[in-house]
Amino acid sequence: MALLIQDILYLPMTGSHELKRGSIRVEGQRIVAIGDHIVPTWGDEIISGHDKCALPGFVNCHCHAAMSMLRGYGEALPLGAWLAKVQPAEKALTAEDFFWGALLAQMEMLKAGITCYADMYFDEAAAYWAMDESGIRAVLADGLTDLCDKGEAALKATLQWIDSTKDDLEGKISFAIAPHAVYSCSGPYLKEVAAAARSRDLPLHLHIAETEKEQEDCLAATGQRVLPYLDGLGVLTGKVLAAHMIHLKEEEFEITRERDIRIAHCPQSNMKLASGIFPYPEYQKRGVVVGLATDGPASNNDLDMLEEMRTASLLQKVANGDPTLLKPYEALHMATAGGARALFLDDRIGTLEVGKKADITLLSLRRPHFYPRNEKNSLLSHLAFCAKSGDVHTVIVNGKVRVRDGQCVDIDEGRVYHEIQQRAAQFWQRQRE
Repeated sequence: MALLIQDILYLPMTGSHELKRGSIRVEGQRIVAIGDHIVPTWGDEIISGHDKCALPGFVNCHCHAAMSMLRGYGEALPLGAWLAKVQPAEKALTAEDFFWGALLAQMEMLKAGITCYADMYFDEAAAYWAMDESGIRAVLADGLTDLCDKGEAALKATLQWIDSTKDDLEGKISFAIAPHAVYSCSGPYLKEVAAAARSRDLPLHLHIAETEKEQEDCLAATGQRVLPYLDGLGVLTGKVLAAHMIHLKEEEFEITRERDIRIAHCPQSNMKLASGIFPYPEYQKRGVVVGLATDGPASNNDLDMLEEMRTASLLQKVANGDPTLLKPYEALHMATAGGARALFLDDRIGTLEVGKKADITLLSLRRPHFYPRNEKNSLLSHLAFCAKSGDVHTVIVNGKVRVRDGQCVDIDEGRVYHEIQQRAAQFWQRQRE
């Protein structure tokens, strides 16, 4: 049975800034037709496009999904102190906590129009099983460190898991390898992990240059700043997805360009932890690929790409004294096609085109903040600066409807809320004991 989104405004994110009107036909997992004069056939499931707008599903390039269990924990702290508080608490989470935390985050993301996310956390098998229930697309990666002499075992376990996972959930699951950061991984370990990623042609997903202190500590320990240090180790020669990338100097911007490092920009998390302001103009003039991300639910505190989009744009304007920076289309691109490129998935997702996977988000335009509007110009601005997660009406992932009229189709939302509350109460009790 085919799916037909009929008579809808859509923004394909293929270069043109103009919204178009037509229909989108989905068969199986892919878009098979888009544009005018597409007529329904017998047996089609019809979704009315009246007062709606279709976008490629949002791509969240960096997340710690199951950290939703720790939402609100460790408030009003800079990154170092925040990590010192959160990391011991993470050890108190059970395997069931990781599953329900991941499912809660996936539910939140789907309801906010996110169809794909890149995860870096613990017990990613729990995130995998949550994906099986939610239907979201994800790039999964266990966070790796070698601080406690367990790095080798952790790397071996994650490689065994990747190599043995044969069910890719209809193509919705892919993998990365994720050494946490230079301050939590030794040089030899970073080299070993990067070599493992290259041998499997997998992205290396890590935090880089999130704070000035990270740069200062790396310089004191190695005599180099973070990017030259990693480049000297050979870590940056494969596919690299770098989260944050805030505190860089000229040489490091050039390394980023030369090594084609893809960036996950996390504006709200960076603001909350007072980590710094992303130097977007430096990357823009060098043509560096930048995708948008929420970071984890404990450092943001929500998983809302529409908020991130608005924040990213407004922050660049005021920080640089230039209202022309990060125009509406650029912000939307960062949340869709740019995010897909950052995750090395742009051959599959990120745009509305024939042959692409059918990851589609429909926003309801019958909202006060979308009026008045002009389809030729002002609506583009409204999508970037006015849209809210509550406007998400329908979400399609891999050709299947996962959210209909704002509600998850495959997830028992009430059960998730109940389980999370019960497990959070148990967690807080363990913290008091």
